[in-house]
Amino acid sequence: MDVSKFWKRVNGEIKYLKLSRKKFAEKVNIPYNTFKSWHYYERSVEVGTAHVIAEALGVSLEYLITGYDRTGEEKRMNRISVKKDTMAKIKKFVGKIDKELVNL
Repeated sequence: MDVSKFWKRVNGEIKYLKLSRKKFAEKVNIPYNTFKSWHYYERSVEVGTAHVIAEALGVSLEYLITGYDRTGEEKRMNRISVKKDTMAKIKKFVGKIDKELVNL
């Protein structure tokens, strides 16, 4: 396992959840200084701890370790799809408002 990539993925998922590392450490009941040390020094963690971290992030352990997740791939694609759908709806709504303002 490439430990540096594991922590990069963890950090990316924490950012996606819009949490600080401190808040995330509290969420998984790991002392912040311990969590920070693991992350900063790119230390390996026990499988059970890695699993707890993965569950709290809403991703699989496989994804954190390898960067690939057969079951989570669809979930990540849905995130992208939802963002695109939301942006399309916002643009459509703004377009309607623009037309109404022009007609005033």
